[in-house]
Amino acid sequence: MSLTSHRIPASPVFFDKIVWDFLNQQLPSSLSNFLPTKEHIQKIITSFQQINFNRPQLLKILNGQAQSVSNTTPETFQNIQKLADNYTFTITTGHQLCLFTGPLYVIYKISATIQLSQWLQNQFPEYNFVPVFWMASEDHDINEINHFYYNDHLFQWNQSTNGSPVFSITTEGLEDVFNSMKISQLFSPEDLELFQQAYLQHSNYIDATRFLLNELFGKYGLIILNPNEKAFKEKFKDIFYQEIFEKKTYHSILSTLDLFDKHNFHIQVNPRTINTFLNYNNKRSLIIENNETFKLKDLDITFSKNELEKLLVTQPELFSPNVLLRPLFQQTILPNLAYIGGSAEIAYWLELTSTFDSFSVHYPLLIQRPIIFISPPRISSKIEKLQIQLSDIFHYNKSTLIKNILDKLNLSINFKAEKQQVNSIYDNLLKQTENIDKSLIPFVNAEHTKALKAIDTLEQKLNKSIKQKNNIIVNHIEDIYSNFFPDGIMQDRKWNVAYASNTLNINTIKNFIDNIIPFSTPQINSDFNFTIIEKSEL
Repeated sequence: MSLTSHRIPASPVFFDKIVWDFLNQQLPSSLSNFLPTKEHIQKIITSFQQINFNRPQLLKILNGQAQSVSNTTPETFQNIQKLADNYTFTITTGHQLCLFTGPLYVIYKISATIQLSQWLQNQFPEYNFVPVFWMASEDHDINEINHFYYNDHLFQWNQSTNGSPVFSITTEGLEDVFNSMKISQLFSPEDLELFQQAYLQHSNYIDATRFLLNELFGKYGLIILNPNEKAFKEKFKDIFYQEIFEKKTYHSILSTLDLFDKHNFHIQVNPRTINTFLNYNNKRSLIIENNETFKLKDLDITFSKNELEKLLVTQPELFSPNVLLRPLFQQTILPNLAYIGGSAEIAYWLELTSTFDSFSVHYPLLIQRPIIFISPPRISSKIEKLQIQLSDIFHYNKSTLIKNILDKLNLSINFKAEKQQVNSIYDNLLKQTENIDKSLIPFVNAEHTKALKAIDTLEQKLNKSIKQKNNIIVNHIEDIYSNFFPDGIMQDRKWNVAYASNTLNINTIKNFIDNIIPFSTPQINSDFNFTIIEKSEL
């Protein structure tokens, strides 16, 4: 199997303004302290070496977690051991624990983390860089992780958790998903076996996910971190205190949000006055201050300040950061040099620049994940036959793309010349009318407008007729567009890796990942491009 890639300039229509400015290094100076140059990366490394991380504790926890499943690789254990050295740094991405890896971009994020670690290793051989996947193990929204799509086929896990965090749920019910996969006859025997080994031979969903990711990325030394550890929460306890009782995130972020407003940047996540959850009776609930007491959202549970302070001191593991506090938690427990995220993640990380300063926590280099599209052989063939430029697919909507292709093939009507002639005729009529009776000028203008509208209507009707007569071409274009934007969204936000591998005639998910990783290197010091992957003709 041989794959080839094409890179085309990204279009701003796919990004919020703040992310587009970030990609083009056009952010206000207060938001753009970390540029991806070799000199600046060296500066960050040097500053991070001055920070006192509890590396022995980190190693102990990571080794213990890695030993919880049977397939953690020697490469991963070696990378964990490297973290004992003050010259070793992590490169991290994170995500919810989606069933069977969920949408394709999760695979791309992890692949990019591996590739960036290797790139940095080549650039700075005197240091070590190890890839880390941060498990969103404390998340409690089961509906965001309980399914995946194989093209238009939905495979869903009917599991009700009633607000319990992911780290507490079992794999009960996943046998039904497995049976649906078998009945569908869509999956290779190897991929079915992978699902079975991961989810049916582990009773805990966290262990099942760890096993799966080890199978897919273990040989690349991926470290998988579950943040739900008492020792980690103990280290973060002071920030929890300042967050709950001093509202420090909320107050520190306000100046940044004012800057967002000034530059018309979309606010990805609005801060709460308290950005912390409490795991109470196996239910993750947001802490809300209420008349000098603290209650749990959706629960009839209230704490006094002293009671909540005491709970934080004695059981910090019960406390959990929300989406805005999680980046600070990550950077507190890891010697993390860079974070690779999607556009939404980049946006809310940028909201936190002043918050990191306020808590005196080190801010990492932010890297946009690669955006990769798969072009199966049947789609590549249609693109070639219709002589479509790849860039046109990503810079025009479907209707415009269809019109442009029909124009190119002389299969559409355009009355531009005729409308110019009408304009000329009415200009002459207007001049004559002015000389004879100026009161008739509105009538002439109205007739002019009516004539142009009549031509537009005729043009639309003729093009509709042509479109109906050329349905084969139109259907090809619609098929091409639907491949890259199924249901109108980016391909990697819907397709699962199992379907992506099938479209390229790659027999297993593992083989697909091995083939795709070389194309996943994040783009540093260059304009941001989309990457199109297709099978090589060689």
